[in-house]
Amino acid sequence: MRFAEEMLLLLLDEKTGYFIPIPEWKMSCALAGSVLIDLALEDRIDSDLETLSLIDPRPTGDDLLDPVLKEILDDSQVHSPQYWVERVARRSEEISTKAIDRLVKLGVLTADSGGYWALSSKVARSRRYPVIDGKTGEEIKSRIMRVLFSDEIPDPQDCAIIGLMSSCGGMRALLEPEEYELAAERIEILSGLDLIGRTIGEAVRSSYRPPGSRRSVQRRPIPVVGLYGLLSSRTFRSGNVPKFMCEKSKELGPIFQIRSGIRRQVVLASAELNRWVGRKGRLHLRTRDYLEDFQQEWGTARSIASLDGADHFRMRKAVHAGNSPAVVEDRLDEVFAMGRNTLAQWGVGKVVPGEMSCQQLIGDQVAQLSVSISPSDILDDLLKFEYRALLVHVAGLLPRFTLRTPAMKRYKARILELYAQIHASHTPAQRKGKRRDLVDDLMELHQSDPQFLPETDLGFAFIAPIIAGHYLGSATAFAIFEMLTHPELRERLVSEADALFAGGDPVAADLKKPAAIDVTHRFIMEVLRLHPVVPVHLRTAMNTFEVDGMEIPAYSNVVIAFSAPHYDEQYFKDPDAFDIERYKAPRNEHRQSGAYAPFGVGTHVCGGALWTELQLAVNVLLIARHLELDMVPANYKLKVSPLPKLSPNKKFKFRVVRHRHPLEAAETA
Repeated sequence: MRFAEEMLLLLLDEKTGYFIPIPEWKMSCALAGSVLIDLALEDRIDSDLETLSLIDPRPTGDDLLDPVLKEILDDSQVHSPQYWVERVARRSEEISTKAIDRLVKLGVLTADSGGYWALSSKVARSRRYPVIDGKTGEEIKSRIMRVLFSDEIPDPQDCAIIGLMSSCGGMRALLEPEEYELAAERIEILSGLDLIGRTIGEAVRSSYRPPGSRRSVQRRPIPVVGLYGLLSSRTFRSGNVPKFMCEKSKELGPIFQIRSGIRRQVVLASAELNRWVGRKGRLHLRTRDYLEDFQQEWGTARSIASLDGADHFRMRKAVHAGNSPAVVEDRLDEVFAMGRNTLAQWGVGKVVPGEMSCQQLIGDQVAQLSVSISPSDILDDLLKFEYRALLVHVAGLLPRFTLRTPAMKRYKARILELYAQIHASHTPAQRKGKRRDLVDDLMELHQSDPQFLPETDLGFAFIAPIIAGHYLGSATAFAIFEMLTHPELRERLVSEADALFAGGDPVAADLKKPAAIDVTHRFIMEVLRLHPVVPVHLRTAMNTFEVDGMEIPAYSNVVIAFSAPHYDEQYFKDPDAFDIERYKAPRNEHRQSGAYAPFGVGTHVCGGALWTELQLAVNVLLIARHLELDMVPANYKLKVSPLPKLSPNKKFKFRVVRHRHPLEAAETA
C-alpha cells in the first residue's frame, strides 16, 4: 500500500464512518508528503532539508504518484521540500479520492452511499489486509499501536508514517490524551529515524496556508431573491422547484439567498456544490433543527433523518439490511401479488385518481415489506396527518392549531394504534420462521442499547418507511404520467415487460440482468431526474464556512438544491425533454460528477435508493404488462404540487381501458 492509503486507514474512525479531523491545510500537506515519500522510496526523487531533486523521471505506473512526478519533471528549477509539499497539497482532494477508491477496490474498505467508509468485515475481523501484490499485511492501527507501546524495532516505513502523522497533528488526534503522553517520547524518537520521512515531515510541520487563500480576501455578498422574484417566476409558480433553482443559479450564481417574509435561506445549487456537500458538508451542516418540531408531533425526540455524525452512521448500519433491495428480491412473489391486487381494484373503464391510487399501490407494498403488516385502512389517515405536520412544522405554511382539529386528533390516535400493532406483531413468537424485516432490526437495536434507541423513539422509527413509501408513490404517479405522454416509449416498456413475464413471473436474477430491464431502468432514471420528489435538503450551518468565495455564517438556514443540475443544459442536453437515451454511451450524462442526484447528496443521501429503484421498476413492469391506460382528459398538462413534496396535482387521472393479461392470479409458465 502507498503511504496515502495507510494514512487514511490510520485516521479512519470506525465509530463514525469518517476520518479523525485534522486541520484541513495540515491534512492536505500530509497527503502531499505521503506521495513525496513514496516517490523517494521508488528512487524517483531525493531530498535534504534545503532541496528536493529529481533523480529518475521514469513513470512508476502508479496513478497516485505519477501526476506529481510529472509536475516535478516539468519544473526546470530546484525547490525546497517545503515548496513541493505546499504545491502538491493543492492535489490533496485528488490524492485522497484515488486512495479511498483503491482501498474499496482492494476490498479493504466498504463504501456507504452517504459517504461513510468502514473496514470490510474480513479486515475488521482478522485485522489483516487481503493479498496485495502477492503479500498480505497486518492492519495498520494494530501495527502502529504495537510499535508505539512496545520495544519492538520498527520497520523504516512505520517510522516514516509515524513522523508524517506527527507532523500534521495526526498522532495527537488519533490517541487518547493519556496514551499520547505515554507515547510522546517514543513518537519523537521514531519520527527522526527515517531521513526522507524526517525531511518531508519537517516540511509539512512548517507549512502554512498561503495568504491568498485566506477567507477574508475572498468574501463576496450573497445575491438575494425576494418575494417578488419568487412570485414573478413562471417556473416557481408552476411548482417546478429544481428548474427554478437552476434558473436562479444561472442568473445569480450557485449561491444565493431566498428571503420571503422573515425567513431567510441560503441556497447551494450546482453540481460543484453537490460535490462539496458530499466531501465536506458533514463538517459544517447539521440536520436536526428543521425536523425537531415535526418529530415531536409524532412523539419522538430523534430519528435517522435528524441524526448526524457517529449516531447517524450507527443507525444507517443498523437498518442497512432492512432497507436493501434484497428485501424486495426475497419477497418478489409477494410484491407481484400485492401489485396485481391493487391494479385489479382500479377496474376496467374506471377513472382512477393518479396520485392517490399510486400512494395506495406502493403504500401497501412498503408496509408489508418493512413492517410485515398491511395497514391499508390507516394509510390515508397517516398520509393526511403527515402532510399537515410537514406544512405546519417544516414548511411553516400553516399554524399549529390546524393539527389540533377533531379530524387530525382522530388520525393521530389511529397512528398510535398502528405503533402498538407493529410492536405487538414483532415478538419472538410472532416472528418465528418469517423473513427478518426492518422492525426486527430496530427491535434488536433497542434491546441491545435502549439508551441509543429508546422506546419513545421506536414508534416513529416503525412508520418512517411507510412515510417514505408516500414519496415512492408520487414517483410512481410521475412514471405513469410519462408512460401516457410518450406512447412510443410505453410500447418499448410493454415489449420489455412481455419478454420478462413470457415464461411466468420473473425471479430476482432476471431483474438483475441489465439487458432484461434496460429500457425500464433508463425510463426510471429519467423520471427521477425530471421529477425528483424530494428536490432539496434543509440544513443548519453549525460552523461558519466558506465555499465558492462566500462566507456562510453559523446558524444560517441552508437549502441544498441538489436537483438543480438536473435542469442544467451544461450537463443534460435539452433538459426539459424526457429522453432515456441520455443514459447510454457515449452520452452517459448521469455520470458527470455531482450532476445527477435524485436521492440527495452527503451523509443523508437516501439509504433505500436501490430498493426504491427496484420497487419502482417492478411496478412499472406490472402496469406495462397488465394494463392499457389513457389520460383523463386526453389533453391533460402536468401540474405539480410542490408541498410538502413534489407530486402530480389532484387533476391527474387516468382510465383503465383494458387488461392486457389477467390480474386474478400470478402468471405461471
